Amino acid sequence: MKHTTYLTTLSLFLLAFAPEAHAATHAQMYANTITAHNIVAFQHSITQTVFSSFSGSTRFNYDTPETPSSYSLPETYENPATTYGHAPMYGTAPTYGEYNDDGRTGRNGGDTISANTALSNIWLNWEHLNGSAKFDDFAHLNSKTNIYTFGITGSKSETKPDLSKWGLYTGFVKNQQKNREIQIKSQGGYFGIYNGDKIGNTGLYFTVNGGALSNKATTTHGNDEYTNFWVGGAVSTTYDFALDNSFVIQPGINLGYTWIRSENYTSASGQVTNNNFHMLEVTPALRAIKHIANGWFGALNAKYITTLDNGGETYINNTPVTTPQADDYHEYTISLEKNVSNLNLYINFGRQEGARTGWIGDINIKYIF
Repeated sequence: MKHTTYLTTLSLFLLAFAPEAHAATHAQMYANTITAHNIVAFQHSITQTVFSSFSGSTRFNYDTPETPSSYSLPETYENPATTYGHAPMYGTAPTYGEYNDDGRTGRNGGDTISANTALSNIWLNWEHLNGSAKFDDFAHLNSKTNIYTFGITGSKSETKPDLSKWGLYTGFVKNQQKNREIQIKSQGGYFGIYNGDKIGNTGLYFTVNGGALSNKATTTHGNDEYTNFWVGGAVSTTYDFALDNSFVIQPGINLGYTWIRSENYTSASGQVTNNNFHMLEVTPALRAIKHIANGWFGALNAKYITTLDNGGETYINNTPVTTPQADDYHEYTISLEKNVSNLNLYINFGRQEGARTGWIGDINIKYIF
């Protein structure tokens, strides 16, 4: 870290191997590792938000147009309240409305009023997480995170039986973690692109992004500033089992990779160094979706998040020092969603248990063109 003296660095080296090493000293050395694991947790939330905005917990969202008495519905028309399992996200879509063949608003998930519109929708998501981060061989840290994401989705292309859409997104993240030994304040931004494809009952989604996180760590040794940069991507696949026209079970798996540039922050002379991180996330997921009534849709969501890390070792005078590791964690949420005219409103609330423990919630507002 930029303000640590040579004598402090020597103390770090000696204390690192002493049984009675002070926790604050370890906290100072481990700040970079802590923020790297935070970035992976942010990536989990960001990529899930992006995939959800394309496909969603329940996010095909019917918007039933008023039918003029002189207009005769085609035989393929199906009542949105009873055709849940046939929506684009959950099975084969009927012709009516889905491809805007009649020029009126069809089902959501990105449908447009005009078939020639370049964009399907714009959306804004706010997610809040309040709990603790747990690391092996290191004290827990209380954690508060806010993630804001803004995105746009392009109009769909149709190559039957496929549905395909692209999108762009950008956002801002702010996090604070602390315990008795250390306090870390972080903030940063990110930008990414994504694509989603629906092939029969199978959903395929991917995203790539990059960002930067500016950090300030405060310990008994003073205030230290450092910056992490990251580049990453994620792939998700799902399959829809429509139990009836209003109830769907959707298993899936998400795979994510993030490369994180680790700053040599403990000593300006370079005596304490940190390697870059290579982080892999593996997340099996299960979702149960149900049309409740009057256009309200609900979902129960369960995920098991595993993070596999490589790199990120800390060295003092070229001697490796053991760094803390993060275990797996579970995530359980309940979602509600409804269309109101051209607006899609989505609320998600739940709990994390394990390496990340606490309450989570997010609100998403989408405007459909």
